[in-house]
Amino acid sequence: MASEAASRPFGRRPYKMQSFRIWDINQKTFYLRNDQLVAGYLQMPNTKLEEKIDMVPIDPHTVFLGIHKGKLCLSCVKSGDDIRLQLEAVDITDLSKNKEQNKRFTFIRSESGLTISFQSAACPGWFLCTVVEADQPVRLTNNLEDSGMITKFYLQEDK
Repeated sequence: MASEAASRPFGRRPYKMQSFRIWDINQKTFYLRNDQLVAGYLQMPNTKLEEKIDMVPIDPHTVFLGIHKGKLCLSCVKSGDDIRLQLEAVDITDLSKNKEQNKRFTFIRSESGLTISFQSAACPGWFLCTVVEADQPVRLTNNLEDSGMITKFYLQEDK
């Protein structure tokens, strides 16, 4: 029986994508609205709109994040003094080839008890967040003292 490693091209590390349900500490889930990732309270029959977060570990503390089965990736983009989260049509499993080029897609995963936060590797000090109000875009913040910004999330593996 041939092993999986034997059939993989040399030099390509096996990155395994996992999907998770994600919600913030206020119980808002992620969904797409007008091609933008937002967080809100979905109720029947809209619960099917919930987006799962796709995660590919790079090392124990860094990950690539995506949605739509890894076909749309979350990235941190800096334009002048403006830093924003955007979705890019990139296959999450293709990102492992050039770490420096793909730094904007890399997030540092930090666990604190049952919650997880995601800091941008490209923009240190900027964290994935939702806001207190429902149905607002998922974004990045560097103000962890702002009670209107939520940077702690729960994950549950989607089997």
